[in-house]
Amino acid sequence: MSFAEEGLLAELSQRLDVMRVQEVKHYTVPDYLAADWQQRLNDASELGSNDTNNGVEPSLSFSDVVSSSQINELWREKICEWYYQIVDHYEFNREIVSVSMSYLDRFLATRSVNRRIFQLAAMTALYIAIKLYENGNFAISSVTSLSRGYFVSEHIVAMEEIMLKALKWHVHPPTPIAFCRDFMLLISMDIPPEMRLEINELVRYLTELSVCDYWFVSRKPSTIAIAAFVCAFEVLGYQRIESRYQDDFLQRLVDHGNSTATDEDIDECCDRLRDIFRTNAANNDEEAEETNETRVAVVTPVRELDGAAPRAKRAESPNSVIIMNQSRSRKRKVLSSVRFQAESADSNFNEDADEQADDLSQR
Repeated sequence: MSFAEEGLLAELSQRLDVMRVQEVKHYTVPDYLAADWQQRLNDASELGSNDTNNGVEPSLSFSDVVSSSQINELWREKICEWYYQIVDHYEFNREIVSVSMSYLDRFLATRSVNRRIFQLAAMTALYIAIKLYENGNFAISSVTSLSRGYFVSEHIVAMEEIMLKALKWHVHPPTPIAFCRDFMLLISMDIPPEMRLEINELVRYLTELSVCDYWFVSRKPSTIAIAAFVCAFEVLGYQRIESRYQDDFLQRLVDHGNSTATDEDIDECCDRLRDIFRTNAANNDEEAEETNETRVAVVTPVRELDGAAPRAKRAESPNSVIIMNQSRSRKRKVLSSVRFQAESADSNFNEDADEQADDLSQR
């Protein structure tokens, strides 16, 4: 190993050490949709501790945000998919979605919110992430236009201040894809470049699946990244990637401070990624048969990766955050009970949007 390579690996180890400290110290997210956690938030709201607006914008008072119809996993998933539509349309880095979801999840873990505040917080989280991570102009007017008039710039500005205080200005989360970028440096250079590209693209796809799945909220990004590599090796198969390369990669992870033998979370994340990978593969096959189109939110084909993955297509003009649930149905064919619950939640979500529009117009 050359002196330059040793220097790069030493720098990599230091960077990974810092990221692992950050993910535990500043960027952990609890299971905030759990009943006991929501109850604590509701109790705090009743005591007035949630009213952190400090008079910035009267219409954003948190004193009355507790709603009988609380946020759920379906709402979060729809917001995540909407994020991908936005970043693809404007050709932003798709990691923006992971950063935005980190802001939103950590914010929602600090207070109870109703649907209107949830939607506003989702838009503001995306706006903050784009401002910090993209050099291109993305004016606040562009954000408000996505709400089709339901929110104005004053709402975004006020919510931005509220969210940044709630996040304690920790706005640079170590995302799963950030860990994956560094972990790719541990892949043997003896593997052909084409295969390395396939591994990288498949790992990216798996981590993006995890971003939309609430189950991964409380898992460490580094754990998700390792699980993504393990699953990618399984999908590609031992016939395409010799086992010695996989063993070498796992050993290098251990050498750089990542335990693969004692962390049970990795096994759980692998199981979950396998399940959603298979589900999305089946859903994409069904959609392809019905529409002959590739799903916008997918970076990499989820069937056999026989060559370099194509670039994601530019998304069509994104829908409003308020009416996003009224179009682009994914036509998922899963268990009837799950489908019924999703349709019911979607209906309630859209009906409430009309009420929110009336409320804001009166203000």
